Amino acid sequence: MLMVGRPPVWVPNAAALAVAALGKTRQAAFTYVSLAGLQRGVSLLLLPFITHAMSPVEYGAASMLAATSMVVTGVVAAPLVQLIIRAAARGEDDGPAHLRVAGIYCYVLVPTVFALVAAVFVMFVPELLGVSGFVWGIELLAIGFQPAATIFALWVAQAREDLRRFVWLSCASITAMAASKLLLVVGLQMGVLGWAISDLFSAAVSAAMAIWLVRLPRARVTSSHVRHVVSFSLPLIPHTAALWSLTSLSRPVMAAVSTLDQVGLFSFALNLASVATLVLTEGNRAVLPRFARENFPAPTRETHALVRWQLVAAFVVPAGLGCGVAVLGPWIFADAFWPSFALMGVLLVGQAALGLYLIPMNYLTQTAGLPKYSALASGSGAVLVIVSILIVGRSYGAVGAACATTAGYFVMAAVAMSLPVVHKLDIAWSSWRGQWPEVVLSAAALACSVAALASPVGSPLVWTLAASCLIAAIAAAVLTGRRKPGRGIS
Repeated sequence: MLMVGRPPVWVPNAAALAVAALGKTRQAAFTYVSLAGLQRGVSLLLLPFITHAMSPVEYGAASMLAATSMVVTGVVAAPLVQLIIRAAARGEDDGPAHLRVAGIYCYVLVPTVFALVAAVFVMFVPELLGVSGFVWGIELLAIGFQPAATIFALWVAQAREDLRRFVWLSCASITAMAASKLLLVVGLQMGVLGWAISDLFSAAVSAAMAIWLVRLPRARVTSSHVRHVVSFSLPLIPHTAALWSLTSLSRPVMAAVSTLDQVGLFSFALNLASVATLVLTEGNRAVLPRFARENFPAPTRETHALVRWQLVAAFVVPAGLGCGVAVLGPWIFADAFWPSFALMGVLLVGQAALGLYLIPMNYLTQTAGLPKYSALASGSGAVLVIVSILIVGRSYGAVGAACATTAGYFVMAAVAMSLPVVHKLDIAWSSWRGQWPEVVLSAAALACSVAALASPVGSPLVWTLAASCLIAAIAAAVLTGRRKPGRGIS
């Protein structure tokens, strides 16, 4: 039995109460989304510099390391996120003990295990998938440090609406990642080795800040608390692994059947499209505490307006991103990567499916507390993607991989939408039926964006389609903002 003196559930002081009040404002919600997105997407923002410092082959290898990092973190730590949010947001008696178990795992156990695995790679693995064992060892050591901040500390701070700690943690991670990438990859041009060292430096800095700012709750932990954490999180491992596989494992799989040049083009398109993933998922993460506080029958005012915006954002976010890349991409990115623009258009259609997928999964995992069925949706999509890439990757290269990835997202969304119906969750989906004009406009915006990316780079047609995209997207947003809650929403 693990034990430390028993304290009350986290009791904030006056300053923390002020921060919590601020956290409930729209400005604070925007801060959560912006900083969390930057913390996870700083490498994407550095792409204009990186594409001039790395060849498609080097970038393909570096992307494979990044993909491995995301997949491994998704398996060994990310399943704890749903439990951490519920324990920190709901204020139940066992919450501090559950948080302590999760914190010990992220702060102590994971770094120790991965340090041992990294040592094995350095000593006994000469090369794997075209990357040296020494570089793999550095990346594995970095992976061990990542859960401390990204899985535990940031989520505890956000669920408690502790904006001050969230800002400090996010800014430390963003600064360390950006500075080290610019110095080692762009400035010193150390290539894949510089990428791995940058990952290790930023992960270590973030872990140190996490341990300093977000202390483990002083709670008595019994074996029943450990069993609860394990039983809640284990069913989410297949789900989280499959979800990350959709965007991450596809690159190592493609490397096994295609050239690193094709992997680099596909990875570049996937990373550009992943900006939409960041915006959609971070926006969704910011409102997860609202879904955790929701009750059935749903929706109430707690989530009705949120879902209304999520339906439109699912199309408008990828549409706006594609529009921007179609117009500005030729001036920002090296011409060796221009063939990725059309691939990005295919992938953005899949991002719309991802945005729709998030809505039923929020009700299933947070409101109903049924995480064990999550893997049905994400797993079906991941299996389709991996198998399809193995079949078509050799013959169709990056184009085949992009189509397979989009198809996987559509399968995932379809299964997710069926799960609340199968489990008979009391959700009045008809309360959003009247929003079809906004959805049609936002879908039209996405169609124009995809067409612009597929058009000849820099042609007048690109500008015409981009303008049409913006008009449709703005109209959808304006209509959504003016719409009032439906009848019966309390």
